[in-house]
Amino acid sequence: MKVLNPAVTILVTSHMKPYLRGLLESIVTQTRRDFEAVVLDSGRWISRDDEAAKEMAAIHADYSGHPLIWWTTTGERPGLPERACPSPWAVNAAIAAGVVRGRYMCIVSDDDAYRPGFVEKMAGYLDAHEPVQAVWCGMDIHRVRDGSREYAYSIPATDTRGAGGFDCRVDGMQVMYRTSLLDRIASPYLDENPALETCRHADGLWLERVAAAAGEVHHVPEVLCDHQMTPLSTYSPS
Repeated sequence: MKVLNPAVTILVTSHMKPYLRGLLESIVTQTRRDFEAVVLDSGRWISRDDEAAKEMAAIHADYSGHPLIWWTTTGERPGLPERACPSPWAVNAAIAAGVVRGRYMCIVSDDDAYRPGFVEKMAGYLDAHEPVQAVWCGMDIHRVRDGSREYAYSIPATDTRGAGGFDCRVDGMQVMYRTSLLDRIASPYLDENPALETCRHADGLWLERVAAAAGEVHHVPEVLCDHQMTPLSTYSPS
């Protein structure tokens, strides 16, 4: 049975990467359970017969029926795969469609993963600090190549920050915010500019808007998530 009144909505953007399984496993093993994860899947794998499509089919079979996951097929507008970063389009479309039901929300991509206490500690902070509109945590960065994974560096959450402290300094998955902030931020929420070079910068621009609307973003001084730098970390239409 799906969560009827989720405290948190996690929007998951998926690019047919083999790392999606790890992200979803990190979501369904969270210690706090009153949340929903909405997988924004273009569905491009459905009509394909390559190895990536077969893996997506297996992931869909394993996770689409999980009570904490809503699996949605977003489709793609014409020319979207050639854009620098289609994730913002998918997120904006999902928000416009009203899929965000939680009082808190966050956005994560398929080469990331949450530590087990992410939802508990981040949502717990917002529960306990009613005036606070957004909170961020630390993240470890790992390089993944040729089957190996090694620690690269960390982005620690050491301070409360305002606008000007997030663009390309913090990853989108490190921040949880009150869904009511969407009412203060004009649509389209994330920048869909095809000239953007990386999805990371799109995250940064979005977090700057969140910080400006929130006034300040508090911090949980713990590493609660991981990002994997892989050969597939930058979106490719292939």
